[in-house]
Amino acid sequence: MANPFVTSKLLFAGSAIALTFYGVYFTLSVICIRYLLLQRGRNLVVLIYTIVSVLASTIFVASSAKFVEVLLIESAVNPIGTAILVPRLDLLQQVVYSVKIWLADSLLIYRLWIVWSGINAIIILPSTLFIGTLASGIAGVAMFWQTTKKNQVVDLGIAFHSCSVAMNIIATALIAGKLLYQRKLIKELGGEHSMEYLSASAIFAESGALYSITGIIYIPLYATNSPLIYVFAPLLEAASGIAPTLIVLRIALGVAVSRRTNSEITALQAKSRKNRRSTELSAIAFASEDEDKKAISLQNTTYVGRESMVESIHSRHHDGQDSGDV
Repeated sequence: MANPFVTSKLLFAGSAIALTFYGVYFTLSVICIRYLLLQRGRNLVVLIYTIVSVLASTIFVASSAKFVEVLLIESAVNPIGTAILVPRLDLLQQVVYSVKIWLADSLLIYRLWIVWSGINAIIILPSTLFIGTLASGIAGVAMFWQTTKKNQVVDLGIAFHSCSVAMNIIATALIAGKLLYQRKLIKELGGEHSMEYLSASAIFAESGALYSITGIIYIPLYATNSPLIYVFAPLLEAASGIAPTLIVLRIALGVAVSRRTNSEITALQAKSRKNRRSTELSAIAFASEDEDKKAISLQNTTYVGRESMVESIHSRHHDGQDSGDV
């Protein structure tokens, strides 16, 4: 069993981490909302998504801070009231956290679909894992109040995080792989004006890698019930907010990969193929012209040779006649 004193310290540290990263997340969200409002054709879906995500994060951080304050301070003064309030605050955190994960995962699936030019087959597996995240999250929250089934709640929590992180890893790999391929392609084709969409930082932001990396670290800690989850849980919550917000920020700034970007790359490929085809045809035409010149030169050489032979024969014939006359 973990030392209660160490657990209290980790809880306090986790609360400080959550508040610190909430400041970063809130600042990014305000910037996103500002630029989304300034866009001519306002993307209402992304705007609503950002506002809902901010509200969910604010509720989570507030309830988390209150949970730590009640557990570490008020429990010493009013243990009975604390025993009633703590489970309710914990439940509120679980509900809001689950909503945040669902929002983040749904955005990443949408971005995967966009980056892969609207190919529906590419999102089948991520969507299946998302359904698993949705189902395990709802089941976990529903069973949270059943104190006799805490082990099942933990198992559902493992399933919830596993499905979410697995989906994010797959989506991150597919998005990053596609963008790296496009980056290589653009370099080969010479479309340097499109490289702003495919820089290393852009690939990191577009792929949602931040949440995937944090989730890989968090799941073993959660499964083993390590005290370090009190520190890494706020980090995972922060990553689930910051990672999609970086994507939204790129959308708001107009530098996110879109269907227009894919169309530009496709047009660049078509232009390159056309130029390559023209070059090949020019080479064939040049080679044909060169062969024609060689053939004409050979014919002229043969003709001149024949003329020389005829003149030589005529010359010898005349010389023979002159000798006979003498």
